[in-house]
Amino acid sequence: MKISFALPELGNRSGGLRVVAQYARHLLDQGHEVRLVVRRPRHMPGPRRRLLGRLGLGPLAPPLAASRGHFSDLDVPIHHLEETRPLRVGDVPDADIIVSTWWTTAEWANTLPPAKGRHVHFVQDYEDFYPEFSRRVRAVYGLDIPKIVVAPWLQRRLVQEFGRDSRVVMNGVDLDHFATPSRAKSSPPKVGFMYAEHPRKNSGMALDVVRRIQARRPDIECLCFGAEARPAAASAAIRYERKPSQDRIPQIYRSCDLWLFVSRSEGYGLPLLEAAASRTPILATPAGAAPDLIDGRNGEIASFVPQEFAQAALRILDEPDAAWADRSAAAFETAQSHSLGIAARAFEAELTQLA
Repeated sequence: MKISFALPELGNRSGGLRVVAQYARHLLDQGHEVRLVVRRPRHMPGPRRRLLGRLGLGPLAPPLAASRGHFSDLDVPIHHLEETRPLRVGDVPDADIIVSTWWTTAEWANTLPPAKGRHVHFVQDYEDFYPEFSRRVRAVYGLDIPKIVVAPWLQRRLVQEFGRDSRVVMNGVDLDHFATPSRAKSSPPKVGFMYAEHPRKNSGMALDVVRRIQARRPDIECLCFGAEARPAAASAAIRYERKPSQDRIPQIYRSCDLWLFVSRSEGYGLPLLEAAASRTPILATPAGAAPDLIDGRNGEIASFVPQEFAQAALRILDEPDAAWADRSAAAFETAQSHSLGIAARAFEAELTQLA
């Protein structure tokens, strides 16, 4: 098949674009033709950008990043479409399938003629984040086009709010990248979490939970990582790593005995699978795919109340070593059943059927 991925940008290191890049890589390996179509303003001299802004012909965007982010090692054609002028049919290559990966890309991909490929909307989150765009986002979800979603909760929401069915392909994890042999619980134990400033990630709650844990058990260590500067509210007892390398991230996961997932909302929540692949049990809020992945054996679902969340964490950490080992093994079993290979083959099968 000839498959185009419609992208809002390339350089962003988000988990959503990583999933797209992984699927594109798999499709290439299977012999499909893959192209990337990016619609975003190019870098242009400052005076021209300001003039276009005053004329209402486009937002004043920062320069297009030279980095291809997660797509850096993909040897595929990239078609760059200017946002500051109308879309032309000749800008987009002919294909069997065109996969939109964000609500803005779904808007313009849906205007293309059939020769550009059957339009499939790959939905990785409910993207109604900003009131000023809500009407347009909801209009996209109401489109009568095939949709592939990453989690059952998204499928349910699209049916409930828009009467639109979808196909679920849950995300997968690269087991080779996070490969971890069986291990014992550390003494003293260590907890970990991912820090991000966005309110959806609810990292303030994680800091609160860790304070409560360490107030009861000062011997328990904490290790977290993120892209931003060290949070000012983090206690001195929290070890923070900023922008760790891709090779370092699995080491962080596997050094912990419990992973804290505290998001208020998520499309999926890739750290759930990354921790599981590292044989680390998970304590999670009921966000994203957590209710579908956490089964009581590999971890537990806890409330958004910091005190209750901390109590649940302490209870798991205080379990006998044998009980922790059972949880660790169950976590790895979960990752194996949601491997990247399984997910990529399922995604390919859906595209093949739709084409």
